[in-house]
Amino acid sequence: MTDRQWNDDQHEWLAGISVFLVRERGLAYLDTLRNQLDRHGFNVLCNVPLKEDQQQALARLVGENGREGTSRPDSGGPLAHLLVVHDVHPMAQTSSLRDAPGRIENERVLSIKAKIRDKVNQACSAQEQCDPLHVASYGLQALEYLERTVPQRIEEICQAARRYDAAFRTPYPVLADLSRQVCRAKVELVDFHGTEAICKTFRPGRERYLEREVKARELGASLPEVSRLLEVGPHYLVFERYANRMERILSPRAPFSHHGLLPIWTIERVRAVILHYRRLGYECIDLDPQDLIYDPCQGLKIIDFEFLQPGPDEIETLKGNYVWYDVPTRFTGDLPLSARQSSYRQRWFPYTGLPRTLCLNELPRPILAMVRSVALVPLTLDGLRRVGWHHIQRLVRD
Repeated sequence: MTDRQWNDDQHEWLAGISVFLVRERGLAYLDTLRNQLDRHGFNVLCNVPLKEDQQQALARLVGENGREGTSRPDSGGPLAHLLVVHDVHPMAQTSSLRDAPGRIENERVLSIKAKIRDKVNQACSAQEQCDPLHVASYGLQALEYLERTVPQRIEEICQAARRYDAAFRTPYPVLADLSRQVCRAKVELVDFHGTEAICKTFRPGRERYLEREVKARELGASLPEVSRLLEVGPHYLVFERYANRMERILSPRAPFSHHGLLPIWTIERVRAVILHYRRLGYECIDLDPQDLIYDPCQGLKIIDFEFLQPGPDEIETLKGNYVWYDVPTRFTGDLPLSARQSSYRQRWFPYTGLPRTLCLNELPRPILAMVRSVALVPLTLDGLRRVGWHHIQRLVRD
């Protein structure tokens, strides 16, 4: 083994490590920062206020690295707090930004940094604007910061990072990556004892989402739409794989739309599923048309119940459900990154073509079909706005 290979192996654990240095003006937003870190999938490994000697050492180091100096009036004050965090699935920056000066290896870090900066500055004048966070750009720089502040905890941090990385390994041979954001789990097509299946591996510390998936199958055992579990592991679930032919049944389709409308029978079944869980005291928060698949042999299936959580009571009506209405501000459970906003107009109407009111009760299908034919007009206009009038003119000329 060469010296470089040995060095790479020694520092492999740093791939998911980031160091956040919170300036004095950002201290009031520490809880907000921790919340954002959790929602983006990070685990906090070290969380300590900085002593004066640590502040001075970091201030010199930050200056040496060409970052924000401590004398700048818009710097947000001296560095006051340190958080060491770990991401088992870092998101690489786009190729156009990867080699830019000051680039940060994990794009999730940039997103969190921007959110906290905007939060701190939202009520400030232009002269009061500041950058409340400084972030290590890459693993070896993070290690430098640790050596200047908490050298006695480096081995502990290293071992925790290695444990998390090991827990996030897929338990079966991977055939394809089907993941999206991976804030809570990665989704992969795997070879499950000789059969293709879907494996969902959850980030360490996100076992509550796994438990909800299992609970949804227990409560929804009588529903044919609920996808079937093949195996439950400590950090992963294996699901039966279904052939998704949803595009074959999405009809009619408005001009300039990306997709057609859900058949009315599927809307009826989604309504039945939401009501089933409401009657048991649960809300299908974040249920989305993208979570529906259609298998020609097994029919309609719902594949994601990570946010299934207890509601206020056992309810016999669909009115106010947390899928098609705003999640109440009194709700204290987990919410997706899309926050509390009602998703019906943006996420469901383009697939149902029906006003929300008409999805709440059983109505004759011919009436619903007639309403949907009228809804093709606003859907077409939405499509036109999206593609732009100039694009339409070019198509006509061509």
